[in-house]
Amino acid sequence: MKTQDQFTASWKIAATLAIAVALLSACIPSVNPYYTDKQVFFEPRLVGEWLPQEDSKDAESWKFESAEGKAYKLTVTEEEGRQGEFTAHLFKLKQELFLDLIPSECKYATNEAGLVAAAMIPGHLLARVTQVAPELKLAFFDWRWLEQHLKANPKALAHRAAGETIVLTASTRDLQRFVLKHLGEDGLFDSPSVMTRKTGGPTGP
Repeated sequence: MKTQDQFTASWKIAATLAIAVALLSACIPSVNPYYTDKQVFFEPRLVGEWLPQEDSKDAESWKFESAEGKAYKLTVTEEEGRQGEFTAHLFKLKQELFLDLIPSECKYATNEAGLVAAAMIPGHLLARVTQVAPELKLAFFDWRWLEQHLKANPKALAHRAAGETIVLTASTRDLQRFVLKHLGEDGLFDSPSVMTRKTGGPTGP
């Protein structure tokens, strides 16, 4: 059984690798998914390659491809060719759209023992989708707001805190309740980031 220190160390590394791009830099990972299978659906307009609107040099791209079970394969390519692959699920809570992202594979430091990598657990990240077409608009948690809220209300949502690292351990049901309770009122989500289509998929609304 892993000790608390080992668990904390594993999550610090996994969270760092999972949040490998600028748009994900402020996210807080969750042990459990934010969706249930019944809430997932497939939106064809999401398929294709997207670029941050403000990035004129195409230094970063998000490529969504169709995957098994209404899921998407998301490949994030950063400047200098660094890549990360995620499994993404688009789902609806009430009338709001969200994306659940989880790393498909975490490539840890090559000089670490294999047993260390075996102990790593990738986390789920949540993005609110305010628009799919013609532009893709995504908003992630305002981590500063969430961190302050959990410090002031530690029982509001089950989590583990180790130094500056927070990992959500709440159930899917409790995660959804929390998101809906604070949606659009307290600043749970940051302002949306706008992405424009580079290739693939229809462009209509």
